Amino acid sequence: MEFLNDKINDLVADNVIPGMTYAIIKDETVNIGSSGYKSLLPLPTMVKDDTIYDIASLTKVLFTAHENGDIMISQLIDNEIVNFNDKVTKYLPRFKYSDITIYQLLTHTSGLPADLSSKEILSKEEILKQIYSLDKIYEPGSKVVYSDIGYILLGEVIEHIYHQSLDIVVKEELFIPLEMYDTSYNPLDKDRCAPTEVTLDRGIIQGIVHDEKACSMNGIAGNAGVFSTVHDLSNFVSMVLNNGIYKGKRILSEEIIDLWFQPLIYEKERNRYRSLCFIVGNNDLVIEEGNNDVISFNGFTGPSISIDRDNHLGIILMTNRIHPTRDNRKISDERPKITNLIYENLVYSNKRLTQ
Repeated sequence: MEFLNDKINDLVADNVIPGMTYAIIKDETVNIGSSGYKSLLPLPTMVKDDTIYDIASLTKVLFTAHENGDIMISQLIDNEIVNFNDKVTKYLPRFKYSDITIYQLLTHTSGLPADLSSKEILSKEEILKQIYSLDKIYEPGSKVVYSDIGYILLGEVIEHIYHQSLDIVVKEELFIPLEMYDTSYNPLDKDRCAPTEVTLDRGIIQGIVHDEKACSMNGIAGNAGVFSTVHDLSNFVSMVLNNGIYKGKRILSEEIIDLWFQPLIYEKERNRYRSLCFIVGNNDLVIEEGNNDVISFNGFTGPSISIDRDNHLGIILMTNRIHPTRDNRKISDERPKITNLIYENLVYSNKRLTQ
């Protein structure tokens, strides 16, 4: 897609991002490409279509909402093993609040804070000890506070139910069925991974999860830790666009897919709606007036996905915007421009031709 490659090259030249790989799914046709650099340090290295990225909070969408907890939680709800209204304490007796539900963890309305105060790399037990001792900061259900803590707890719920490590569960239940063979926690082929931040304590972070909490949990957590490629994520997005079916195999029920697109919680501070993990409708990733049949999400390290059922369009943008520093936030202003460019070329132009 020349128009998209030209835009990415401009962003690279302006130091907005090192580079980008992308997958655009339109009417069951998948277009994959890349431009720019995988890394700038220690030496500039060109990005490739099969570059593996730390997808950060997209883990929530691929697990909790799909990947870590959501896909898994959705499957458990689909199979009537877990109920949205179940108390977290039913699965995690160490959790001290008996009034917080699975649904509230999924929708960021649990009353728990957004994060831990410390960014220090600790042990898994020390991280969980801090989480289990946290105080609520608001009444559950009364507002939305985007929280990594809730999704870490969802990952623990999944491990409790399956009696297996989260990385094994999601590989068997999601990645293998969707043929996402380059998607995993703790990737083995670190050379293929795009590095993220360069820090004094950790050096060039490459092939190791950037998020400190997930890193403390041996790289395996419900909030972050998954690495993936545009090829693999295109399988996931195609499954959603096909109402839960991938290559003739049903991965999730159509009812669950519908639920992902259903506005459940209004986030007053951002004037937008959330479903299970996803942002629903017009937002900073999708620009099309009046189209609410769309969900999207982005991760701290730079990647984003958008799924538009009305136009049968999926957009996956993979970049390591925090390389070499998290202080580079320029991509936030550019994402809507990229998305609008894709809509202009693949959606609006076609609609004008048929009018």
